[in-house]
Amino acid sequence: MKRYSLLLPLLAVVFAVACTDSTSPANSHALLAPRNPDLGVIGNKPPPPVDAAIVITISSPVTFYGSFTGVYFANGTSVESAAAAQQIGDESLTFLGSAWLRLNNVQPAGFGASANARFQRTETKLFGNGTLMIGDVTIRIDEVTSFKASPTCEPGQLCAEIDFNATIGNDHDHTGHAVAFGCGIVTPPEGEPYYTCGSE
Repeated sequence: MKRYSLLLPLLAVVFAVACTDSTSPANSHALLAPRNPDLGVIGNKPPPPVDAAIVITISSPVTFYGSFTGVYFANGTSVESAAAAQQIGDESLTFLGSAWLRLNNVQPAGFGASANARFQRTETKLFGNGTLMIGDVTIRIDEVTSFKASPTCEPGQLCAEIDFNATIGNDHDHTGHAVAFGCGIVTPPEGEPYYTCGSE
């Protein structure tokens, strides 16, 4: 029993010393934040998303047109890659980075889009999802085949041009084309807000 009687006080002393020997100061989390951030080290912030007016055409035996609203975002470059793409004749290589075009949940009368309706490009990977409503026709976005993205999107400027495959009902043989332009929202003192593209 005597060998255990010395062990307990020894453990208490070791525990007390370990608790008093702190390895970091009490305000260590505050010391992690940079005081004067250097943008050369941290990098540039991506541009903010911008409002966009979107015209979508669905081609099948009958052609459907729709006017939609959404948000466009691009974080990439195209100046250097555009020269290389023109030399080899492949316009899809003119944009390096990420871009997406998301359709708003609320659309102009006669048109609609599901909450997940979007087109996306990350480098050369293309993605599309969601459903569109043009009148009483429901169109499902199946696959994006082309996404030409602009690194900037100013009012009236072409921001993105997208080709995709679509399904109407059980028929998978439809193609779609979406064109997005930079637009601004005007909120008049009276009446509904509306989009304006360019100098109107």
